[in-house]
Amino acid sequence: MTDELTELLHRARIQDTIHTYSKAIDRRDLDLLDEVFTDDAVFDYGNGARHSGRDALRALVDAATGRYVATNHHCSTTIFERLDGDEAETLTYVYAFHETPAGEHMHLWGCYEDVLKRTERGWRIAERRVRVAGCKTTPADELPERFERYARTPVG
Repeated sequence: MTDELTELLHRARIQDTIHTYSKAIDRRDLDLLDEVFTDDAVFDYGNGARHSGRDALRALVDAATGRYVATNHHCSTTIFERLDGDEAETLTYVYAFHETPAGEHMHLWGCYEDVLKRTERGWRIAERRVRVAGCKTTPADELPERFERYARTPVG
């Protein structure tokens, strides 16, 4: 395979990892996070809120997603800042929707600044920095009867 094709394959697999994170969060699938993060990954919300290691990340995601009835994350543009061998740095723009049990919608937009490493299990996020550009909370509309929500792992 040519170097160009190899690089395209790595880029596609890295984007799959980024999108798998969204699926894991939105479905509250904590086991799926094992396909996203390295064992010693760091998750940085900013302002000193840093979480390190698989157990801490699982607890963080469990607590964060457990506060909502539904979430939906949309990753749009992924920019490859660097792709060297077994390590990459990306910037991915994200829009995230959260519905609270009280009937509010929180809309959040910003970006993920990731360092990814290629492991024996594939590309994994070694460090994620979440940086937010804006947030807005609105009243929730009732979900029309013709729609069915996708399954999420129950809280508890």
